[in-house]
Amino acid sequence: MAKNARKQKQRTNWWVIGGIVIGGMVLVGLMAVALREPETLTLERYCEQNPGNCIVEGAANAPVTVVEVSDYGCGHCRNFNTDTAVQLHQQYVETGQVKWVVMPYALSSQPGGTMPSAIAALCAAEQDNFAAFHRAAFDLQSSPLYNTTEGLQAAAASAGLDTAAFAACLADNDYEQVVRRNMQAAASAGINSTPSFALGADIIRGNLPLAVFQQRIESLLRSN
Repeated sequence: MAKNARKQKQRTNWWVIGGIVIGGMVLVGLMAVALREPETLTLERYCEQNPGNCIVEGAANAPVTVVEVSDYGCGHCRNFNTDTAVQLHQQYVETGQVKWVVMPYALSSQPGGTMPSAIAALCAAEQDNFAAFHRAAFDLQSSPLYNTTEGLQAAAASAGLDTAAFAACLADNDYEQVVRRNMQAAASAGINSTPSFALGADIIRGNLPLAVFQQRIESLLRSN
């Protein structure tokens, strides 16, 4: 009887030891997950997950994606969009090599804040004619109507938008919260100035020469 009891006790101890080992392995795994650095947010993924927050130009299946973060009160952003952007779109977007994504953004540091213009960009996107409005909104920088309802209405008219629908959108929408989420996402991605451009996890900051953008895009095209 005593011998059988000892064998039973030994078997019970092995079960206890096994449970402790397994529990330790689970604990180590949980600690590893907890200590692992959080995945860096890319703006490409953010826009994919929040399609209503961003405006896409070009082929949806293009091998390279560029996310533009610009502010309608930023002079460097205006210069980029009236020169470099035109050439990049002709060379890469119109040929199906690059999907160009604009993420409406506002800088409170600009006089009066540029939230109205960022909201207007999303209203223009509702009518599937964003590109023309985007350029017209930058042109307002040299106008006394810059960042005003009257000026944005004029930009919408010059872009061929339905101005009544555009005005209704400006007057009654929830796009301010969308723009604020975009601003938070940009900050999480390491962007704190405009213009900035996200190409995967890489950021190009400023209105750099055309060749800089071409070299980076060509490198990504070769790697895909």
